[in-house]
Amino acid sequence: MARAPFLDKFASRSQKPKVRDSLEHVMRNIEAVLNTKKGYGFFMHDFGLGGYTEKLGTRELVEALTAEIQQEITQHEPRLSGAEVKLRGRDSGLWLHFDCKGTFDDVPCHLRLVFHSITGQVRVHVEET
Repeated sequence: MARAPFLDKFASRSQKPKVRDSLEHVMRNIEAVLNTKKGYGFFMHDFGLGGYTEKLGTRELVEALTAEIQQEITQHEPRLSGAEVKLRGRDSGLWLHFDCKGTFDDVPCHLRLVFHSITGQVRVHVEET
């Protein structure tokens, strides 16, 4: 049996989405996990993304961040199977763009994750094909 997504553990009944296993709910859960910083907001010490200020603007940031995003999604979002995260590029607003491809409800799924390299904020969107 799959574990309950992280976000469900804290949402009240009125806040839970009508369809718990919707792609929108998966995206909200990924966003919540990736916006949590290690050592804050959860009882597990290694939960969430680490701090990257010392690696700001370096190749090490991208490599470490890509691997950590991949691991966090794999570990904390069981409904998105076979998730693969790859850097897509960056923009002038200091956002790093990542592709996240996997399978949700036996259907191929393509998400775009954007990470602000200064604030560490993460946003998740469905990639339109």
